[in-house]
Amino acid sequence: MTKLQANILFVCTGNICRSPFAHAFFAKLVNQKLLRGISVESAGLLALPGNSATYMAQRVAEEFGVDLAEHKAKSVSKELVAWSSLILVMEKSHEDTLLTDFPEAEGKTRLIRHFARFGSKRRGIADPYGLEYDAYRFCFLDIEDAVSGLIDFLSEP
Repeated sequence: MTKLQANILFVCTGNICRSPFAHAFFAKLVNQKLLRGISVESAGLLALPGNSATYMAQRVAEEFGVDLAEHKAKSVSKELVAWSSLILVMEKSHEDTLLTDFPEAEGKTRLIRHFARFGSKRRGIADPYGLEYDAYRFCFLDIEDAVSGLIDFLSEP
């Protein structure tokens, strides 16, 4: 049982690597833990709507039991921000841009690592776009830690 009803939005730059993985991995854990009252979306600040997740993101996500094959990028919008009760960004610059473009996101936006179980909660998650396999794997391990911490938080009585 969850402690709250939540609409969670994961945000990155292009919505083709980090936020889709966070979205899909979070949804997987929500289903595994049978958490109710939680919805999830992802979007990008500079997304090209309709783009698929990168090949490398899809490949590495499979290792975590996550399928990104059907993912289609979308842009952050006023509607998504209004829908969200919690917006989790990958980097401080995402938070700054989001709050400039959508002041109504104030008070519900956090770095995703705010929920991390290990390491700094204040640093961002590096963008693996255009890099090699190891960069994607490290990035996704970082997201896995933060998302798992979020699930733990939501699962607490």
